[in-house]
Amino acid sequence: MKDIYEEMIAASENIAASFPEPNFYTCCKEPLDLSRSLFNQDPRVTRCRTLAFNGLKDDFGHGKDHSEKVALEAGALAYIEGGRLSLEESLRREACLLAQVAGLLHDLRRHEKDHAKASASEALAMLREIAIFPEKTGCIVEAIANHEAFVEPKKASSPTGQMVSDALYDADKFRWGPDNFTHTLWQMLRSSRAGIVPLIRRFPKGMEGISRIKQTFRTETGKTHGPEFIEIGLMIGNKIYQFLEERFAEELKQEKHG
Repeated sequence: MKDIYEEMIAASENIAASFPEPNFYTCCKEPLDLSRSLFNQDPRVTRCRTLAFNGLKDDFGHGKDHSEKVALEAGALAYIEGGRLSLEESLRREACLLAQVAGLLHDLRRHEKDHAKASASEALAMLREIAIFPEKTGCIVEAIANHEAFVEPKKASSPTGQMVSDALYDADKFRWGPDNFTHTLWQMLRSSRAGIVPLIRRFPKGMEGISRIKQTFRTETGKTHGPEFIEIGLMIGNKIYQFLEERFAEELKQEKHG
């Protein structure tokens, strides 16, 4: 028998299917395909992915699927931004790989209060142990420490580091769009066994917080496409909110008069 969260995920995915996919996936298809190819073929990334996935949990909606999406899209963003800086092809590909590693490791300590810094510390230890990208470890660790929302970002110590940091941030915040309403939200609720009615009460305030992300994207590509991710997510969220109010109308009435 499906639990209530599975029912909500299925309903949310059905609602989301009626909305268009963000233009990023069409406009940036070639860099995304390249990022996927490098992600699957580079042995350093493969090793990092194996270790990261061993330590990641899928609760709270920030597990393997989340990290892989962030890694792939951060890699594409870094590759695109490298072109803006007129970097040669080998350096653009390296930036792509660095961003992918940062994406894989950025939520290693997701459960901790200051999770960005804690994850950066864990990533540093892991990267030193497996000795991949030893000369660029600082770029990766800085990016992870710098990916928290609504926190003033620190300037990276190199242009490449800044590019990787900004790419990681934007790819992570793309997830605040449709993914938030079809996956992350429900996984977080399922992990905490939280009720649906309290969620409905908090929904409008949560939507306001998500809307604030639109102004925070850092790469030029993120500034172009990021707000659309959020807008589509909010449209999906509004439809889900309407669905929830109808689906749980009796429970809401009982709470009001209880």
